[in-house]
Amino acid sequence: MSKKDKKLDIGLDLVPTKSQAIAKISEIEPEYKQYLDKLDPEKRRRITNSINRVQTGLHTIAPIMCLGPEKCPFISKCPIPDTCDGKVKYGPASNYPIGKECILEKFFMQQKIIEYYEHLNVDPNNPVENSLVNELALLDLYKNRALMIMSVGDKSGQGRDFMRVDVVGFNENGDVAEQAKLHPAVEMIDKLEKRRAAHLQNLMETRKAKADWMAKMGNNQGESKILTEIAKLREAILTVEEKGPIEIEDQDEELILLGD
Repeated sequence: MSKKDKKLDIGLDLVPTKSQAIAKISEIEPEYKQYLDKLDPEKRRRITNSINRVQTGLHTIAPIMCLGPEKCPFISKCPIPDTCDGKVKYGPASNYPIGKECILEKFFMQQKIIEYYEHLNVDPNNPVENSLVNELALLDLYKNRALMIMSVGDKSGQGRDFMRVDVVGFNENGDVAEQAKLHPAVEMIDKLEKRRAAHLQNLMETRKAKADWMAKMGNNQGESKILTEIAKLREAILTVEEKGPIEIEDQDEELILLGD
């Protein structure tokens, strides 16, 4: 067993290596495996496809579920109904993906993820950057949802003027006492924008840390080359010294002997 595959005994439990931890997480419990084996192939295929879609990004789970034209709170923004002479014709329920992701939000978030990938030049093999891109797209989705509330109004029809009026009680004359305040959708948009700025800052810091690390590794490699060359030069000098002094012939003496 190599050093990389050995476990570290810290007195409490054995700490697995990265490969061992991944293998352990990837294991399927026997009881759950038996349950999956009992399912028909079509259901297992749907489960597998659903898991694969979740792994590719939040755009598969973040959008709201379609409830049909009668229950959808944003039906006025849905692109499926037809409009004729100022009247909206919802059509049959079969026209809607009931029980699945809202078609508007699904493709909206998917497009946002693509835009962030292209604009920010995201490395698809970097899980940290992928996570940040999904979070940014999710914030865009929530912001779009808040804007739709402000456009059509909430359940009580409020929010289109950025305000919400609540009944806080009754005055001494028995009249309703109301209090006007900023609509929660407006406050949510402000919070989402602050979170977006924080995520973008995290992305920049992540890339800066990576660039600093790469620069440091490059400098270390350069220093290593210099140290290697110095070590070779020292070795060569020591080798020459071990052979003893170098004898140099006296050419002038040889000429004098020839002249005699």
